[in-house]
Amino acid sequence: MEERLNLLCDAGIIDRDICDGMLGVVDQLENVWAIPVRNEQGEMAITHMANALMRSRKGEEIGPLDDELLEEIVTSQAYAELLPIHQAMLAPFDVTLHPNEEGYLLANLFSLWMVSKG
Repeated sequence: MEERLNLLCDAGIIDRDICDGMLGVVDQLENVWAIPVRNEQGEMAITHMANALMRSRKGEEIGPLDDELLEEIVTSQAYAELLPIHQAMLAPFDVTLHPNEEGYLLANLFSLWMVSKG
């Protein structure tokens, strides 16, 4: 995970502060929230979040998450537990995340959460 983030940083795809912050997010997910991320799905989620932060920093916009999928997440029993995790993951960054990006980050977190509880 660390190697992937450092490669993205060294290649200029993400900024150093985002790389360092994402390393903290990995630690937080694993050690505070007990959500494993050292797997293919976790690597995808962490990489997506780093790229989402960079897109938002640059003012780039992506299309929104499918409304039905977002509704499924928001109305799930897990949502009340996911929201503080989502907010804690974003707290270290001096970037205003575009609302469309938030849906995808929630979907990734929801998937990781479901796997960890399964």
